[in-house]
Amino acid sequence: MFITILILTTILIGISVLGLAIKMLVIENGKFPVTSIGGNIHLKKKGISCPKHEELRHHRNFKKGNPCDSCGFNV
Repeated sequence: MFITILILTTILIGISVLGLAIKMLVIENGKFPVTSIGGNIHLKKKGISCPKHEELRHHRNFKKGNPCDSCGFNV
């Protein structure tokens, strides 16, 4: 019983990987979608950026003596 489930699972995963590979080869400029916030064009249009970059920007403002935009903390 375990062997049949293992074989079926392996076949299904293989079909899925093959489908992704075929999609990337057939579609012109076939790429995986960008899931990172920093590289997503639609999120950039909405003004949403990478949380890591936002944090670095806040730290730079904090060191310059500027208040934090989100909490209003003043040095």
